[in-house]
Amino acid sequence: MSALAPASLDSNVLALRLRELAGEERNVQVDFLLHLDEFDRRRAFVAAGHASLWAYCLEALHLREGAAGRRIQAMRVLRRFPNLEAPLRDGRLCLSTVALLGQVLTEENVGDLLARAAFRTRAEVEHLVASIQARTAPRAGLRKLAERAPAAVSAPLQLPEAERAETATAPGPAKPTLDSPLDTGPLPAPPPTFVKPKRRAETLAVSESHWSLRVTLDRACKEDLETLRSLLSHKVPDGDLAAVLHEAIRCAIEKHGKRKGAVAPERKTKDEAKGAKEHAAKPPTARSTIPAIVRRAVWKRDGGRCAWVGSDGCRCNSRWKLELDHIQPAALGGPTTIDNLRLACRPHNLLHAENTFGREHMDRFRRDANARPTPLSRAGVASLYPGMQLGMWAP
Repeated sequence: MSALAPASLDSNVLALRLRELAGEERNVQVDFLLHLDEFDRRRAFVAAGHASLWAYCLEALHLREGAAGRRIQAMRVLRRFPNLEAPLRDGRLCLSTVALLGQVLTEENVGDLLARAAFRTRAEVEHLVASIQARTAPRAGLRKLAERAPAAVSAPLQLPEAERAETATAPGPAKPTLDSPLDTGPLPAPPPTFVKPKRRAETLAVSESHWSLRVTLDRACKEDLETLRSLLSHKVPDGDLAAVLHEAIRCAIEKHGKRKGAVAPERKTKDEAKGAKEHAAKPPTARSTIPAIVRRAVWKRDGGRCAWVGSDGCRCNSRWKLELDHIQPAALGGPTTIDNLRLACRPHNLLHAENTFGREHMDRFRRDANARPTPLSRAGVASLYPGMQLGMWAP
């Protein structure tokens, strides 16, 4: 295809070229999803220095949140239903509509829903999904959600108001009485069961310095929240929920931050520095306890983020499920010192273990650890498994 400038083409040729480019874009898009699927199956993003596929898409591929989310969702639906590849290539479906259909697709209805959703807009596919899996429209304010139905029971589909009115007024067969024979025909098949996905908390920016938080609470959490509002009634007399949550968050950070080394105590002990020097002078043991001052020093040095650096020089920087990791494993004589410790997220801590002891060994260790308690653990002694000696420190 010649690389002529679009301005030099007449309208008919320009329209033809646009159709060709759209087809090429869809093909590249599907190829991207297939490559992303294989990349996710191998968990190659961990070796590349990223804690998750989401982080890899944002930081390495430079996709924005919406683009990354649509592609990851579509990739996972395509993994479940490989026959959606052709509709994605010819334009019957797109990333958004595939992600919406993934909520209700089953092996039994995939053909029917594909025909009904072909070349439909996002709004039309949303209406199609809602007609299969009814949902409640959100309302402003605090409201109580209905109790979740068991997964094996599916609520009947609700008819629109107009159809219900017609059904109520239309003449129908009389109800069976004691004198009329009962219908002995086969019972209709029960409707398919769909499990509603768990609603995730949403944080939406409403200004430069304010965010709106939307989260679903259970009964126990709501009662605890009301109790906290009462306890803070002198400090927060108007019961402002944002102020109450902020106070609870600050208290939780202070409590858990001290344990993990993120927050220093308000008053240092007199012998703290002396104890740290004595600990550094001691010979390393197989499972020595990491002093609080060492944990705080490692946390401060690494900035409260995963310090794992990939082969391309990319640092992970994840803040999720951080653990203290021995750079030289304790099982191989590595000391519990500031220089030999680093913060690592759990995926990179496990990757370090696999790189050191081998994936097969670590898989066997995980299977053995999940199968039964060890004699050491029953005796209250710390495990000496290599994975634990790598410094897998967590709450």
